[in-house]
Amino acid sequence: MKSPAILFLTHSHFHPDDGELQLFHSLYPHLEVTTLKGTTYTSEQLAKAEIIVGFPKPEDLVHATSLRWLHAPSSGVTQYADKALFARKDVLLTNSSGTYGKQIADHIIGMIIAFNHNFFTYHNQMKERVWKNIFPSHDIWESTLLIVGLGDIGTNLAKRAKAHGMRVLAVKRTASEKPSCVDALKTIDELDSLLGQADYLALCPAYTKETEHLIDAKRLSMMKSTAYLINVGRGALVDEQALIEALETKRLAGAGLDVTQLEPLPPTSKLWNLENVFITPHSSGLSPSDPHQVFSLFLNNLRKFLHGEPMQNLVDFQRKY
Repeated sequence: MKSPAILFLTHSHFHPDDGELQLFHSLYPHLEVTTLKGTTYTSEQLAKAEIIVGFPKPEDLVHATSLRWLHAPSSGVTQYADKALFARKDVLLTNSSGTYGKQIADHIIGMIIAFNHNFFTYHNQMKERVWKNIFPSHDIWESTLLIVGLGDIGTNLAKRAKAHGMRVLAVKRTASEKPSCVDALKTIDELDSLLGQADYLALCPAYTKETEHLIDAKRLSMMKSTAYLINVGRGALVDEQALIEALETKRLAGAGLDVTQLEPLPPTSKLWNLENVFITPHSSGLSPSDPHQVFSLFLNNLRKFLHGEPMQNLVDFQRKY
């Protein structure tokens, strides 16, 4: 096999250090690698690359005429999951699912604890030097968590929630055996039957046309007025205007949002001013270990690619994940 030219586009989630680059060159001294920051590639470099790791501009991919494999350092690859973007129709697309589950699950648990123990209210009280205690409405270990999407993130979240003594319900796209950290597992078409039981609803599924506005005004109305919605998937999983209305009218107790419909969230969004909302800037997946996990995943897949073996995390262009 002819040695493919490789293009590394460094990013916060993918930036091989000296040790990793040395390992790469020791394993594959015959491979030509060009390392660039972000999307600073030239048209010639893009056209020459047979393997790209990083986030090239989707509109540029039609010019990547030699590209055979694109590896995205993210779990979500909606922006690339369209073969019409690519010059070659036999291109392979892989994602980095499996490298973000632990840190995002920790992020969700942090939001649950903060809401339950009124940390956000106490933080606001500090600004006014107010000494006033507030009783939680219920204990975490007496709460029910409903997880939508039981992949890497959802499974890690279920384990952590169960360690806190929570009752854990989950839904996923297809039926499967229930893991021990989940009390009840159903398919996503049974979501409505579980919404009313949730004290916390965590959205972790892949974003597809089928999951767009999965949580709309009707489903928000099925939730307890004391419940909290936490979204770490994609902003489009939720009808944002319906969510704002539910939060403004206290039809929903609160929301923890790591993702929003538009990112960055526009300064004019009402979400910024709602006291029962906690916003993080799509940062739940950030971890000092993550770039190393992404590199390890790529390196393992590179061996499989070069030997014609089945690769890990291949994206189904029909399903978009």
